Amino acid sequence: MSDQKPARYDNFRIKAEDLITSPARVQKLIGQATRKLANRGEAGFSEAKNDLQTAIALVKAWIAGEYREVNQSTLVAIVAAILYFVVPLDVIPDFILGWGFVDDIAVIGYVFGQIKDEITAFREWHESQDATEETDFR
Repeated sequence: MSDQKPARYDNFRIKAEDLITSPARVQKLIGQATRKLANRGEAGFSEAKNDLQTAIALVKAWIAGEYREVNQSTLVAIVAAILYFVVPLDVIPDFILGWGFVDDIAVIGYVFGQIKDEITAFREWHESQDATEETDFR
């Protein structure tokens, strides 16, 4: 994971700052990202796909009011990464087979590298929620 900020990341961060003021718009973005992930193969994308799934789960939990242990700048960074993934015409357009997701992976890696402690905390919280739900159903 690179510490170098990807090209045009700041543009997406500014859009994300505006976007998080509307949970309905963020929910729509999450739906678009989920559909795009479902249509994306695993080849060369599995770690980034896992990170995106974590990002989506975090944002969903935040919208639902279930998880609030995330600061505003982290939430903006996560939404910016999701937005970058969803937008088809970024630095390398997604329709360029074999290369279109390289910049998406770079942005996801950059964001997750910047917020790794908060992502680790969320993953631990999320796993504890899953364990609680399994126990509740037995």
